[in-house]
Amino acid sequence: MPQQPERFDVLVLGSGTGGKLTAWHLARSGQRTAVVERQWIGGACPNIACMPSKNEIRSAEVAHLARHGAEFGTMTGSVVVDMATVRRRKREMVERQVAKHLDNYKASGAELIMGSGRFVAPKTLEVSVHGGGTRAIKAEKIFLNLGTHAAVPSVPGLAEVRPLTHIEALELDYLPPHLIVIGGGYSGLELAQAYRRFGSNVTIIESGPQLMGREDIDVSQEIRRILAGEGIQAHVTAELLNVRGRSGDKVSLQVRTPSGEQKIEGSDILVAAGRIPNTAGIGLEQNRREGGQSRLHPRQRTPGNNRGRHLGARGMRRQSAIHARVGGRFSNYPGQSKRRKTQHARPTDPILHHRSSAGPCWTE
Repeated sequence: MPQQPERFDVLVLGSGTGGKLTAWHLARSGQRTAVVERQWIGGACPNIACMPSKNEIRSAEVAHLARHGAEFGTMTGSVVVDMATVRRRKREMVERQVAKHLDNYKASGAELIMGSGRFVAPKTLEVSVHGGGTRAIKAEKIFLNLGTHAAVPSVPGLAEVRPLTHIEALELDYLPPHLIVIGGGYSGLELAQAYRRFGSNVTIIESGPQLMGREDIDVSQEIRRILAGEGIQAHVTAELLNVRGRSGDKVSLQVRTPSGEQKIEGSDILVAAGRIPNTAGIGLEQNRREGGQSRLHPRQRTPGNNRGRHLGARGMRRQSAIHARVGGRFSNYPGQSKRRKTQHARPTDPILHHRSSAGPCWTE
């Protein structure tokens, strides 16, 4: 006999920044709210992305300053980085953040359900609960806060070498002798610079004509100059032809550049070549009317031209002010909460900061 669904006013699938703030806000306003999360309490930002990466970048900055202490009158001698300590510091920060998130769920009254959800009927989610059992949940208001995962380019041999993504790179307890980064966007560059400062040799392979392809060319050139000054080699307009070996041991990459084909050898590969939405396997087809139109409100949908490899490529931005209000007000503009410019920063060193006001956006 089918399980009778539990009734909630609000259901949020995914506990990332938008989802958790929406859930806490609506629960505090008196609406019975459930949040279903598959793995990361609080989403990627406090666990595997924004904050952990900045934590390790800070450790790398300290190592960099220590090596160059003589320039400031401080004699440090030989500098050795203990990656196990770097990782432990990062993990301790994550644990504190997760504990704070659990406190917020308790204080707000929103129920956090750890498990994998799949729509089995219109506005009805079946949750395979971690630890066993299932729950069926039905709600009138449903928010999809699914996040993304790293895209692995379709290159012969690349998947087989088991490359790192940012998740595994932030969990390393050893220093890669030679890290090869596939992708010259923001995530790739910040981790490339961090591991160079820890002590790795680093090579970047970018298929486009410049690093940070969405920035002005003079900004890209300056960042490339700074990275080269720290000993990072970058190849642009570089087509990755095939990959052999095993990341963490020895890898060999065949690359075609404007100057011809060449082989690049290293120890580890980090893939930072775009993001893919986590929409597969959750039964979204159950929320479509005849003709294929989504049952979700236009503001709950992602416009088609925003899906693809560039998701997440604009850097990590907080939109809490928007998400905290979205539960009570929907406009009819599809796919956007409000047309407005946002401030954002790229966490390379020096930090690339964009600020905007009523006029054009300036880059510092």
